[in-house]
Amino acid sequence: MDSQNTSSEKLDVYQMVTDRVVELLEAGTIPWQKPWSESGLPMNVISKRPYRGINLWLLLSLNYERNFFLTWDQLKKVGGSVKQGQHGHIVVFWKQVKKFPEELDENNKPKMVPMLRYYKVFNVEQCRDIPKDLVPELAKDEIDPVLECEAIINGMPDCPVIKYKEQKAYYHIAQDYINMPKKKSFATNGSYYSTLFHELVHSTGAEKRLGRKSIIEMAEFGSEPYSIEELIAELGSSYLNSFTGLLEKEIENSAAYIAGWLGKLKNDKRFIIQASGQAQRAVDFILNQVEKESKDDLNEVIEESMVS
Repeated sequence: MDSQNTSSEKLDVYQMVTDRVVELLEAGTIPWQKPWSESGLPMNVISKRPYRGINLWLLLSLNYERNFFLTWDQLKKVGGSVKQGQHGHIVVFWKQVKKFPEELDENNKPKMVPMLRYYKVFNVEQCRDIPKDLVPELAKDEIDPVLECEAIINGMPDCPVIKYKEQKAYYHIAQDYINMPKKKSFATNGSYYSTLFHELVHSTGAEKRLGRKSIIEMAEFGSEPYSIEELIAELGSSYLNSFTGLLEKEIENSAAYIAGWLGKLKNDKRFIIQASGQAQRAVDFILNQVEKESKDDLNEVIEESMVS
C-alpha cells in the first residue's frame, strides 16, 4: 500500500509525468484520446472538483469504471482505508517557494517562484469503507452531441468567423477567421466538429484572446513552438469531444503519430505539462469559464488536502 501524500524535493516531477505519458504512448495508448463518457470526468470525490490540465489525462488513462479519487488524508478523515496491494496515482500542482538564491521584490519581501510538486490519490475502487453517500452516481443523461457542439461554438466569447472558402482546415491569425472544408466533405459529424474544435483552440491563442506565444509567433513547421501549439490544439479538441459526447476521431497512421510525439516528449520533459496547462486555458476560454479558473491550473490537490 502506498500512503505517500507529499512530494520529495529530490524527485523530478516533470520527468515522472513525462515518463508516464511516454509509457502509455509506447504501449499504443494516446492519453488525450481517452473519452470519459462512460466513466465520468475525473474528479475529487470529496470536493467534487474535476481534475484539470495534465492531471485529467493522467487519471483518465487508468481506465477505472468510476473516475472518482481522493487523497490519503481525505480517505482517513472519512473512515476509509486502501485495499491491500493498491498504490496511489500521482497528480501534480504548483507550489510557491522562495527563490534561491534569495532575492527581494519591490516590497522587500522574498521573491517567490512556482515549483511543480505532486500528491498521490486513490480511486474509490481501490478503497474500502467510503461512506456510500459520498460517491455520486454516474450521470446517465442522454445528450445530442451535435446540439452540444453547436452550443459550444455559439457560446464561445469573441468566436472567430467560420468560413468555407477552400477544402482545408486552418486558422488565419492575421485576419482572425477559421476556414473549414464543407461539412459534407467529412465522413462523420464527429470528424467535422473535432477538426473545428482543433482550429477553435488555435484561435484562442490570438493576442486579443489569450495571447499565446506559440501561435502569435507563427513558428515554422517542426519547431518547438509549432509542436507545442499542435499538442495544445490536440488536447483541447479532445477535451471538447468528450465534453460534448463525441467519439474521438480516428488518427490516421497512428504509429507515425505516436512516434512523432514520443520524440518531442523524450527531448523535453516540460513539453507535456506546458501544453496541458495551455490547453486547459484554451478550453476554459471556449467554454466561457475563464472567470472561474483557479489561480493555478494544477492547484486542486492543495485545496483537496484541506477538506475535512
